[in-house]
Amino acid sequence: MIFGIPDPDPNDDFAIAIALWSIREVIYGNNNVPTRHLVGFVLQESLGRVSSAIQSFDKEEMVIETRSGRLYKLHGRPGDHPDSEHVWRRWKDFNNAQDEKNVTDEYWDGET
Repeated sequence: MIFGIPDPDPNDDFAIAIALWSIREVIYGNNNVPTRHLVGFVLQESLGRVSSAIQSFDKEEMVIETRSGRLYKLHGRPGDHPDSEHVWRRWKDFNNAQDEKNVTDEYWDGET
């Protein structure tokens, strides 16, 4: 099932744990500039998720903040999950995303 995610509470600094993650870069909609999105499996919900555009990345803490203000804690090594890949394909189709690049290596140095 594909559904929208409510905006986070601005007073909530809780980071959502996301596993089997990757970072994808695309151009979509009316954008001329590529945006990067976190694709992964949310452990608390047992669901795949695609984030809004990444705004910042704290490599020391392995935390990503997205345009919506949501925080994601990258859990473990990068990877993929069938549910998150399904959500990503649907997101790309819905948003007419093009020029996809996997840029995960820019966020992962191989350390655990």
